[in-house]
Amino acid sequence: MTLPRRTFLRGLGVTLALPWLDAMTPRGLAKATPKPRQRFAFIYTPNGYYQPAFLPKTTGANWELTPALEPLAKLREHVTLVTGLDRAFAPGTGVHAQCGSCWLTSSPPGETLDGGFPTNTTLDQILAREIGRETMLPSLELSCNDFADNKETKYYECVSWVGPGYAANTEKNPRAVFQRLFGKSASGPHKSVLDVVLADARALHARLGRDDQAKLGEYLESVRATERRIEIAERAQARFSAPPIAEPAGIPEKRGEYLRLMAELFVLAFQQDRTRVATLVVDPERWDSPRMFHGVFDKPQNHHVITHTKGGEAKAKLTQIDRFHVEFYAHVIERLSGIRDGTGTLLDSTVLAMGSGISDGDAHNYADLEVLLAGGAMKRGHFHYAGRRPLADLWLTLARMGGVTCERFADSTGALDELSA
Repeated sequence: MTLPRRTFLRGLGVTLALPWLDAMTPRGLAKATPKPRQRFAFIYTPNGYYQPAFLPKTTGANWELTPALEPLAKLREHVTLVTGLDRAFAPGTGVHAQCGSCWLTSSPPGETLDGGFPTNTTLDQILAREIGRETMLPSLELSCNDFADNKETKYYECVSWVGPGYAANTEKNPRAVFQRLFGKSASGPHKSVLDVVLADARALHARLGRDDQAKLGEYLESVRATERRIEIAERAQARFSAPPIAEPAGIPEKRGEYLRLMAELFVLAFQQDRTRVATLVVDPERWDSPRMFHGVFDKPQNHHVITHTKGGEAKAKLTQIDRFHVEFYAHVIERLSGIRDGTGTLLDSTVLAMGSGISDGDAHNYADLEVLLAGGAMKRGHFHYAGRRPLADLWLTLARMGGVTCERFADSTGALDELSA
């Protein structure tokens, strides 16, 4: 039996795409596998990093694990750290407003097409136009900014732009993301997608070989687990709708669970080829609303204010916040590396980037930026660029990895060919 690549489970108006199965290999090519599709995910963290605890002093394959980067100890074989890249600040806007809004921009800093902002079609959207034409969603824009006070404008919380001044709409509610990806059951919003397609799934299961049956079962269980986590998160939100203390509302209740759930949604979307490009904003720039980092501090912390606070206690807190974000990044790496994709893993066919639009939150330094990269066909280790080397050179490199034909990207001077494996 040979299945078409675009095989779906169906029922009551719901369709669920399947990951790659061995049964999708054409007859006579049992050992052949399709070339993995390239995916890209960009995770944005705000307010820079605390350099002394984040930046390694050594380069190459044996770069040191600084306090903030220690969660990557078991994953170094998958990680490339790029440091020292620069982006010029365009005068005329707030020092934090350009951080995220211009992180992935394709406009040079002097090309202010959006008031004082050099926003333009961002790298994720350029990639989506190249590799997202065959998917249900060209791209997926997610945010874990669950603050309800709306203190800042879109320039502080949007990293994906379809054009100058036009931010891509981000989704912050995990259930809404799930329904967008998988559809909404005609039997009601709380009926499982898998219950709707169960008969079709059972019929397909009986026709598959043992390995494909195991892969199908693992995939469907991961979808089911995500549904359960969303339901638990919704119950938690209702239970704590009027908390006795002032802290940010969250879905789920705990910050780390919220981040991991949103990441799980784009991982599932990658796995079943619903989309091949995703962005995730961990938190907005500045904002100045206290954030609870569960399991790290016993009370909410104001990340932006801490970056401008002197003393050892503040620096220790910044290190803990950076480490919290790196632990989340490590979790996503492990999740992607645990999913088979062709002859490799989903991580092998995914470039997973994490970074911030400034390097030092206290100095508002737009130079010496750090970007963590995992997956993809890249050399591993710490690559540091001294002197003027634009961040756009890295984005040009990734654009070409995604098949985009371009001579330049923003103010790029040339691709970082030394990163290619």
